Amino acid sequence: MPREPGAIAELQQDELERRRQRRGTDGLVRKALGDTLPRASEPVPELLKLFGDHRDEQLVSVLGTVISITRRQLRKEFAEELAERDPHFKKIAALELEVANLRGAVDVLRGAVPAPMPRFPSVRAWAADTVYHEGDVVAFSGATYQATKDTARAPGSRDWICLAVAGAGLTVRGTYDGNEEYKHLDIAMVNGSSFVALRDWPGPCPGDGWHLLASRGSRGSRGERGIIGLMGLRGERGLAAPTIQSWELDRARYTATPVMSDGFRGPPLELRGLFEQFLLETSDA
Repeated sequence: MPREPGAIAELQQDELERRRQRRGTDGLVRKALGDTLPRASEPVPELLKLFGDHRDEQLVSVLGTVISITRRQLRKEFAEELAERDPHFKKIAALELEVANLRGAVDVLRGAVPAPMPRFPSVRAWAADTVYHEGDVVAFSGATYQATKDTARAPGSRDWICLAVAGAGLTVRGTYDGNEEYKHLDIAMVNGSSFVALRDWPGPCPGDGWHLLASRGSRGSRGERGIIGLMGLRGERGLAAPTIQSWELDRARYTATPVMSDGFRGPPLELRGLFEQFLLETSDA
């Protein structure tokens, strides 16, 4: 007996409703079964048919949902297991790295491999409001500084050590004067000690902007007086100087040689010029 049009329409409406409900889980079921399920317009495969009606589609939908939930639970358990074992894996990796480093150090000591080339720390431009750690190297005011400890202070303070200065030299400025302007590497004297400016406008000296170069030593204790005193021993009286006893005249050369009291003869005295001048003066008269 043929069905009435109203009953046929009702069955079609129920089928559409079941398909709409199945769309929410259809993607999960296909993913779980490797996309082997039929599409909405495709019939259920023969291997999955048990009832031969719409219940087969409902069974496939429920089966896909169960498989999807099971996979999610397994993934969650697997992720939790990995998260629990991750610290152990990290420790194992760290130990393996330490062992590798030790093996490399042993190979260097044995001479099996050459020693690695030393690497200088990377140099960055100093920036305000930045915390630098011990060993960091920065460039500041034309010089290179290395931090001696964790610090946020500017280079030039006691937290930094100057490694190199480009194209600069020390400038001696004499006794420190608070009214003068001092620049980087200027040297000033204070109470017998010398200080070098660590930066431009270093502030009062001594202070954080200055570095001590040389310090005046403390006054020593007074020494003992010598046995003889400041004056030495009086020496013996010397011999009398020789005197002229006589003259030896050489009339041919017009010279007179002195004969000293000790028997020696002194240098001869030239008289020719004197007699010639005398004759000239007397002949005019």
